[in-house]
Amino acid sequence: MRHQLPSIIALCCFEATARHLSVTLAAEELNLTQSAVSRQVKNLEDMLGCELFLRVRQRLQLTDTGRNYAQEVSLLLNQLKAATSLARCGSGGKLHIGVEPSFNTRWLLPKLGDFTARYPHIEVELMNDLRRLYERHEGFDIGILYGDGNWAGFDSHFLIQGELLAVCTPELLEHYGPIVELTDILRYPLLHHDAYAASSQLSSTWLWLHAAGLSNDEIEALPGQHFEHFRFVLDAALHGLGVSVLPAYLVAGELAEGRLVAASRTPLVCGAYYVAIRRQRAREPEVQALANWLLQSAEMPEGD
Repeated sequence: MRHQLPSIIALCCFEATARHLSVTLAAEELNLTQSAVSRQVKNLEDMLGCELFLRVRQRLQLTDTGRNYAQEVSLLLNQLKAATSLARCGSGGKLHIGVEPSFNTRWLLPKLGDFTARYPHIEVELMNDLRRLYERHEGFDIGILYGDGNWAGFDSHFLIQGELLAVCTPELLEHYGPIVELTDILRYPLLHHDAYAASSQLSSTWLWLHAAGLSNDEIEALPGQHFEHFRFVLDAALHGLGVSVLPAYLVAGELAEGRLVAASRTPLVCGAYYVAIRRQRAREPEVQALANWLLQSAEMPEGD
């Protein structure tokens, strides 16, 4: 029944807190007070009858239940945002960019202020629903898609090369040693990135292990924790739970800070990200401006 469902604000507070592992950062993102966010999370825990977070040495950690719930809530909130965005599509000159949540946070958003400054008359909305992005190819005018560049109904242009790194904490690298051959990763406890769509080739872990020569059955039989979203794989790696295979753009900050190290001496180069322009709108000046800016932004220094 509806009265048994949590409120949207409670779910937003929980999802933001789970993503940042910080009530302070969640409150800043949602423009709420810390006490309001804490109260919403506590109310959600009371409703569910279980703890979603552990408070360890004044730091937040997700419980197993909290981690699983956060993955599902994040997906549902993205779907709700996408549905709302789609309902508004006929309301004016907005352009919709389809982009993976992690690529959006780590690559696109730090650069997007430059586009706004250059083209203040073009309103941009972001669509981060992975299934609509990769399975149905709907809800966006321009997509930043990972793959081979071939999508029906789209004109695709190379953006950046796909590079995967095996990363872990410095302590784990010292214990298990560097990864020289791709199969050396099997010495480590492995953190799996599960594909969210029908194709296993969207899983960073699968791409690495497949390149190492393992069959699908051998990959599926490997032990280790599984996570659907890159950010949860990254969180698990930061907590020292194992080695993870992640895109180079995603871990650049953690590597620079020394919180993670590259266990592999060289990245695995496979696939690429492309700017995919829906052909029905390819000739519109605003669409061309956005597409050209995205392609040029690949050469911008990070943070600009």
